Amino acid sequence: MTDSTGTPRQRRGKKTSDPAATPPTPKQANASSSSSSSSSTPIDQLHSARAKLIVSRDRTADLHAAWKAQLFRLSVLILGVTIYQVQTSLSTCISELKEFNGSAAAAAEGGSQEAVVVSGMAAIKIIFGDSFCELLGLVVASMLALFLAFSNMGVVQLEHWSYMVSSALVPVCLGFFFHSKSPGCLVGEDGMILDFTDESITIDDKRHQFPVVVIYHTIVTLAFWFMKSGMQQCEGHVELVTRSIEDFVRMDKKIEQKKELRGKRSKKK
Repeated sequence: MTDSTGTPRQRRGKKTSDPAATPPTPKQANASSSSSSSSSTPIDQLHSARAKLIVSRDRTADLHAAWKAQLFRLSVLILGVTIYQVQTSLSTCISELKEFNGSAAAAAEGGSQEAVVVSGMAAIKIIFGDSFCELLGLVVASMLALFLAFSNMGVVQLEHWSYMVSSALVPVCLGFFFHSKSPGCLVGEDGMILDFTDESITIDDKRHQFPVVVIYHTIVTLAFWFMKSGMQQCEGHVELVTRSIEDFVRMDKKIEQKKELRGKRSKKK
């Protein structure tokens, strides 16, 4: 063909498309992925699932390690609070004894009555007897801190001796707190603690606070039980997939043996 000037004009042809250069469509990508997944054997799929479960188990173990470290830091704070409770109870009882001894000495100087001064072993028994609940709480807090320190250094469960000692002392501590009949350590003429029903005596009943370590012991128990059950589930899932892989391998071996036997029989025929 020629144009108006007489020069020949070339005829345009259709462009050839390169299938390798064009990007795949979403349908083609899905088809390729489905074909690759269908080509994998069940054993390969189980191995992939087992690898994912192992990664999940390791992440769970790392999370539990972080929880244990945080519980140990919190145990140091609880130990400080328990020491404050012990110090408050002891100092209050000591001040009450000093006040009683001072009033008894003043009364003896006035000649109204004989001086009854509490000192020595009697005073020590009264002070520690009045603060026995707080002292037990301090022991429980120390055992829990030791248990959490051991748990950070290695795999330690609730069967450890430090946790068992703290668990045994918790009911005793609660018993001394709830069943103590003398909230104060004011002493009478016989050197014994006076009954709190005496209305003429002012008693500071707020110094015997509820032992915080009992609440923290419950938190530690629930946390370790939850972590133990979680790790048991992770281990159980990994073990289940491992057994499935072993069963599939055993089945494949039996199938191959049967094929070999059939091949030998066909050759004999």
